Amino acid sequence: MKWQNLGDQLPQVYNPLTRFIGRSTLRILGWRINGEFPNRPKFVVALVPHSSNMDFILTIAVLWSLGLKSSFMMKHTLFWFPLGPILRGLGGIPVDRRSAQGLVEQMRAEFSRRSRLVLGVTPQGTRGGSGEFKQGFARIATAAGVPILPAVLHYKKRTVQLASLIEEFNDVPKLIETVQTMARSGSARHQSA
Repeated sequence: MKWQNLGDQLPQVYNPLTRFIGRSTLRILGWRINGEFPNRPKFVVALVPHSSNMDFILTIAVLWSLGLKSSFMMKHTLFWFPLGPILRGLGGIPVDRRSAQGLVEQMRAEFSRRSRLVLGVTPQGTRGGSGEFKQGFARIATAAGVPILPAVLHYKKRTVQLASLIEEFNDVPKLIETVQTMARSGSARHQSA
């Protein structure tokens, strides 16, 4: 597999050990990356379809193999010592869903505060969910004024397909429909009934 050289606008981390681990993991598992991350400082990555803990392992392998620094949201209550610094180091952003500020506003503020932020989200929520898409990822992109990059998992072909960047991010229902359509081109590890 030919590895992408990331553009200078993308948030990056250079660590030869994690790069070796990421690339070795993908090779051993027989997975490859199709497409490229756009050279943009800020966007939301929508990982679809989501059905397994293995999705997280593949995501970390892809990020480490390329040296891309990405972030993800987690419940603020998980950021206790000593786990908190580890989660932050991996890209975790603590969010309080009970906050009057609201999750979307918290993430809009985070995008505004940072000069570079690639936020990974699973639009279907947790892997045990109904498979129905939640609106959060589209609302965050719209509020922050950032595009969405669908990353489509295809377990049958063992590929992670980085689709075209969705630049029109003002219509939440249309965004959800577009990403759902792309998700149907992939294949989950565990098919829902």
